[in-house]
Amino acid sequence: MPNYSEWNYAIVRHFCQGRPKSSKVYLSVDEDTLALIGLGFSSSTNTTAVEDFKRAVQQKVVCGDKINLERIQGLDNKQTPQCIAFLGLCVLAAYYMANEEEISDSNYFKRLNQLLGVSQSCNSPRPQGMKFGSKAEEPLWQEWNSWLLRQGFQYSACQGKGHSNKFINYPISQCLLRQAEQNRLINLFAEKRWTIAWDSSTLFSQIKREAQHNGLASHLKKLVLSEPQRHEALAELIHEIHQQWLEQGCPTLDKIHHKGRIWSRNLFAGLYRTEEPFWGNVEYFLYPKQQRGRPLENLTLEYQNQNHQLRHDRDGWYLPLEEPLTAQHLEKGAKYPIIPNNSVEQLILPARDFWILISDPENPDSSSFASWGIPTLGTQFILLCKQELYKDLERLKDERLINWTDEPQPVHDNANWIELHQCMVISQAWDGIFIEHQELKDALQPTEKLSISLSGGLRVPNENGWIEGYLPEITIFGFTLKATLKVINLYTEQVVQENYVTTNQPILLETLERGTYRLQASFGQEAVEKYLRILSWSDLNFIQNKSKNLVPITDNFSLCGSILITQEITI
Repeated sequence: MPNYSEWNYAIVRHFCQGRPKSSKVYLSVDEDTLALIGLGFSSSTNTTAVEDFKRAVQQKVVCGDKINLERIQGLDNKQTPQCIAFLGLCVLAAYYMANEEEISDSNYFKRLNQLLGVSQSCNSPRPQGMKFGSKAEEPLWQEWNSWLLRQGFQYSACQGKGHSNKFINYPISQCLLRQAEQNRLINLFAEKRWTIAWDSSTLFSQIKREAQHNGLASHLKKLVLSEPQRHEALAELIHEIHQQWLEQGCPTLDKIHHKGRIWSRNLFAGLYRTEEPFWGNVEYFLYPKQQRGRPLENLTLEYQNQNHQLRHDRDGWYLPLEEPLTAQHLEKGAKYPIIPNNSVEQLILPARDFWILISDPENPDSSSFASWGIPTLGTQFILLCKQELYKDLERLKDERLINWTDEPQPVHDNANWIELHQCMVISQAWDGIFIEHQELKDALQPTEKLSISLSGGLRVPNENGWIEGYLPEITIFGFTLKATLKVINLYTEQVVQENYVTTNQPILLETLERGTYRLQASFGQEAVEKYLRILSWSDLNFIQNKSKNLVPITDNFSLCGSILITQEITI
């Protein structure tokens, strides 16, 4: 049976591997998650993954009838927080709470005590030995949050605003869907016969339509229609549930638990856009996504009568394929077989009416755009869409909700697809607006009121950092005129800068020493954070080119790009 450390590391890999940097991480541990993680262990047991996981956590933190959290503080030998498996069990307790249960300490800790196999304290619903939140589980959540920031992710676990849920909100905030809500979704899939392998955004729009027409239970409806900052993660989880339901043969709820948990056999693709700098020719390429939490290697794709090996590009993505897509691919979507098909069977390019393309998050100054994610507030993007959506877009522009430059540009000399350039959302007043293509509105409506953007300076690629002395400019984008900006040392928690600044205007940072910083922008109840690393030249790992293209200019010297080198150098 896997021990605590093995579960701890496997959970971290599941939620972080294959996830793009700067994305928000939810530690949404549930039965399906544990079952999928359990498939990765070589040893097999006669019990379920949930039982094995519970037993491993109990053996680590339970001493007699008391909890000892000192045993899971700090980092392990893989430089991973040791507390993650325990925090996952805390989230599992929230997952088991019924919808009708009041969110309170007593109801939550009743579930947690059952999972830990201990009794509650005499004067508190907490497990025996578990101190008050600020001296017990909260430092563990803060350690997890800090670790995520250092890895380049955004954290999502936070305190509650009320006294009754101040500390239990940490695990509850991570539970995107409770058990009862997942069961209701499966009933909906079966009832509506949603047997098409949609992508996550298309599926989530279908769910929203059901919620708006009272097709969902009240609590699930509230989840889908409120808290827009959670929608991207919620859509991803619902898509995973739907994919698993498809893989199991679309069973009804009473049969699904007898099927066993399995990975999806589908990979999905986005679009990668390039533009020739001199002539302006635009091409689109197939851009395969990696499955989150599942390392898949040595996959070959059958594409346009040729075999193409899928190679890693960055976290969350394989490299774009070399052959450009045609207008027909955009119009109808496509499916491409994968060989060998032991793990996954096909790559799906969804048939969509529009695509939102943002600039490269790791190299914003490049000319490449792709479906890397939802554009943050203040970010310009390219909208690729069918001509029939243009009327809706003009309506949104007339309402001063969105803006773009220039006239629509045709794609592939095909009047049915157009591009809109330098698009930007400019208002948050979307609630009273109704258009024909509601999925378009869902995708464009802002989910945040503040965002932090870093630009300029000397960026270190793939490190989410900048060189000391060459810092970026900070812009706080928002719908308010002013916001508070704090620069906080991540390790000492010391506030090194604090200013009340004008939004939507670049700000020069004061000199910062080498280190890791948390940038916090806030106005009223709204707050966002971003992580910034300042590196010295000595922190960089310089890579020696193994091959060089040389242009001889004399017997002794050659040019390699802009560098003059001697012939004695071994190539």
